[in-house]
Amino acid sequence: MRRLIFWMVLVVLVSGCSPWIGMYKIELGMSKPEVIQQMGKPSNASGSGNEEYLWYVPANRFWERYYVHIIDGKVESYGQLGKQEEK
Repeated sequence: MRRLIFWMVLVVLVSGCSPWIGMYKIELGMSKPEVIQQMGKPSNASGSGNEEYLWYVPANRFWERYYVHIIDGKVESYGQLGKQEEK
């Protein structure tokens, strides 16, 4: 029985069937406190001056990295590191 539960949990985590943290809730122009309210505490943060990057790593997809780029306290851009938007 333990093995069955283990494998079920593993399949769910690896498949990523459950939606991950709410990147879809982020909008351009949001403030940093609004981002943190929606996404939670970032895994890491970096920046200087009026620019800051908030970095997020999903627990069930640890190989992926997501960023929120904040300039002058407002979201300038966001997305998955290494992926470009299609136009």
